[in-house]
Amino acid sequence: MSHAQVDEWPSVRGSCAWVGAALEIQFAGRAEPWAERGSIPCHAVPGVLVHAQVLRAMLNGGLVQPLGNWLIYALALAGAALVFLRSSALSAALYALFIGGLAVAALLLLRAGWFLESAGPALAATLAVSGRFVNDALAQARERATLRNAFGGYVSPQIMDEILAGRIQPGLGGKRQRICILFSDIRDFTTLSEFMAPEALIDMLNRYFSEMTQSVHAQGGTVDKFIGDGMMCFFGAPQPLERPAAAAVACARDMLVRLDRLNASFKALGIEPIAIGIGLHVGDAVVGHVGSDQRHEYTVIGDAVNTASRIEGLTKKLGYALVISKDVWGEVAGRENFTPLGEHPVKGRSSVEVYGYTGDSTGD
Repeated sequence: MSHAQVDEWPSVRGSCAWVGAALEIQFAGRAEPWAERGSIPCHAVPGVLVHAQVLRAMLNGGLVQPLGNWLIYALALAGAALVFLRSSALSAALYALFIGGLAVAALLLLRAGWFLESAGPALAATLAVSGRFVNDALAQARERATLRNAFGGYVSPQIMDEILAGRIQPGLGGKRQRICILFSDIRDFTTLSEFMAPEALIDMLNRYFSEMTQSVHAQGGTVDKFIGDGMMCFFGAPQPLERPAAAAVACARDMLVRLDRLNASFKALGIEPIAIGIGLHVGDAVVGHVGSDQRHEYTVIGDAVNTASRIEGLTKKLGYALVISKDVWGEVAGRENFTPLGEHPVKGRSSVEVYGYTGDSTGD
């Protein structure tokens, strides 16, 4: 380039300039202008560009040098060591810190003339963390399945779900919640059991409890315990229900429908039909672990529980299969299906105003 040409381009003065052919490169058998190419294959890079890059590196302190392999291996091992951390927010934070540190280190080293091959360590860390997360997730799934299979028959699904979710904590104590309590009992069970073989009696009870339990669970209730031929259930805990009394009444109605079907099958087998009484009351109670440090159960305690039990005891006397308190009656729809039965004394507390379900009056 002559001095006259340099004078025509002041921006070139004092700079190193390379002149070479880079106007056209052959691609797929046809010529394409340099400016229209999206990318340049490595084998087609013009030599003048290679020379320019070499000169640029020399003017900036020399060519970029790769770091030793030992450092790459050490960083990869450090990333792989993340596999020993349990899946948690801490392990995720350490992974993000490791990847971010690699990126920052690679940039700073590049400015200093060193090239850090960060892909290998980053891949090792990613595989370690993702592998640990997948392994822990599978282990937790297996553990939950084992717990559900081992103890699913001992607690209601709602309680099992809360245990697996970690929302029911170990230790004695509980919290106050508004719940509806249901008590049911087979009438004249003592007389019935007197004329049945124990094996046949157990089979009959298991079939009966299976049907009643399905009704409870279908309405989001919890079976607290089986008391001989009776059941204690509650609605509104551990998972709160917007209308626990309505759910309990719907459950009680379904229990009576299922009982009719069950009695039909009993009759076909030559077994005497059975009659039940159901009592409901709604109110505040303490829900939680009750017992000793060595042996306790998840249950409900309070005056509302005692009242529901006493109301169930009134069913035979009043002649109704389903009797509810005034508090329950005030929270349910379809009140026309209930008839007022007035106030009745119950053991251990003041009189209770109750209503009988007219759809299933019995007259026992």
